[in-house]
Amino acid sequence: MKIVSSENRVKSPLGRGGSSAQAETDSSGLRVASGELELRVADPRQTDAVTESELVSDLADIGGRRLQPRMTTTDDPLPDLIRALRSRAAADRTRAAKDLGRLGWLAREALPALVRALEDEDGKVREAAAHAIGQMGPEALPALSGMLTHSDKYVRRNAVWAMGKLGPLARVALPDVCQALKDPDPRTASGAAQALGNMGADGDDAIPHLTEAMRGTNIVLCRLAAKALSQIGPSALATLIAHLQHADPFVRGESALALGWMGPAARSSVPFLAQVVRGPQPPALADTPPPSGGLNAEAILGSDGPIENDLDEGSEIVTPTAAPMPEETPTEDTCRVYAAQALGRMGPAAAGAIGDLRVVARFGPDPLRHAAKQALRQIQDA
Repeated sequence: MKIVSSENRVKSPLGRGGSSAQAETDSSGLRVASGELELRVADPRQTDAVTESELVSDLADIGGRRLQPRMTTTDDPLPDLIRALRSRAAADRTRAAKDLGRLGWLAREALPALVRALEDEDGKVREAAAHAIGQMGPEALPALSGMLTHSDKYVRRNAVWAMGKLGPLARVALPDVCQALKDPDPRTASGAAQALGNMGADGDDAIPHLTEAMRGTNIVLCRLAAKALSQIGPSALATLIAHLQHADPFVRGESALALGWMGPAARSSVPFLAQVVRGPQPPALADTPPPSGGLNAEAILGSDGPIENDLDEGSEIVTPTAAPMPEETPTEDTCRVYAAQALGRMGPAAAGAIGDLRVVARFGPDPLRHAAKQALRQIQDA
């Protein structure tokens, strides 16, 4: 900071925000004129008692008053936005609903007006109003529950989406969300499953409804319902294990996936998942004579080396006549892959399935072999 006498000036431009007002002098000796700051010191000897930091502070104070616009309080925007919801122009009504949604819970006083806007003749207005209501937090739960039975599917979609964001806070609306699992609009039904899953353990009363949804024809809903059951946790474990025996291989596969998402908490399902990994079993060979010399079962499973046998040199191998293995479909193969992946996600908790995984890792179809090898690494390396 350079200090000069009255014969000299220190000028500082105020920038674009500088004022063009007439010159005025502050009590500190700072003068503001025509967009410039002038520091006048009548007697240079008086500057000995003035520190540089004090002068900088004075400059900032005077400059700040000239640069910064005077803050004025604006009117509350809510009344204007609420009035705009009744505008004759649909575009204005839509814009007002979107603006209220951006305000979120700050616009909660507009909730009754937004609920009325759900009956607007214009679909875009209805959708924007539904979205805005979903931004207003738990206070909007009664309105959201009513929206689940609205005739406009886009309103219903926004309702389940908002319920999903609230998570366990939407627990009071659980019965209504369960009913939405049967919504004719697939996206609404799928959103309901996600909302129930996001409730976590608080959503355990929805287990029967999610179980029913798993058995429907909507495969997306089936997967999301299984996922929701895994999010609910241990109370849904028995249901998922039971569905590993379902007649539909797709349902079995989704149940296996869900058990894998639960991780070690689903360790009680390991024997059942191992059975799925093994796949369809051929009829028993009780009446088939054993091969002469016999085969070493441990060598067949061969965890480390190649398959070997204990046949004496020159002995004849007798191949048993086995009934044909039931033919597998691609869906059945996928189910077994999902079961192997689920065991891998459980880590060491799935150690009881290592034997079955080793067998299919050597003799199973390609995708299953890869999944089984990966699962073995996850179980043994953890």
